Amino acid sequence: MTPKEKAEDLVNQFRMILMDEDTDCGNEILCTSIAVKNALILTYEVGRRVPYQNKSNRNEIKDDLTVEYWAEVWEELRKM
Repeated sequence: MTPKEKAEDLVNQFRMILMDEDTDCGNEILCTSIAVKNALILTYEVGRRVPYQNKSNRNEIKDDLTVEYWAEVWEELRKM
């Protein structure tokens, strides 16, 4: 999954949770804004806990398990 696709997936998952709750968050724009903020927090926390990728271990680590991948996801979220 590309960083952009992952960012969209995270936002959609958080948005669906918010929209399913019996709250005043029925407004899709508000739900999207909150979902993006939650996804940013999640992405930051995940990015802090994954290894840096370098040339020596590039083939040993899946792309979505690198700090670089999560930094790109974070950048895609910031564009939303």
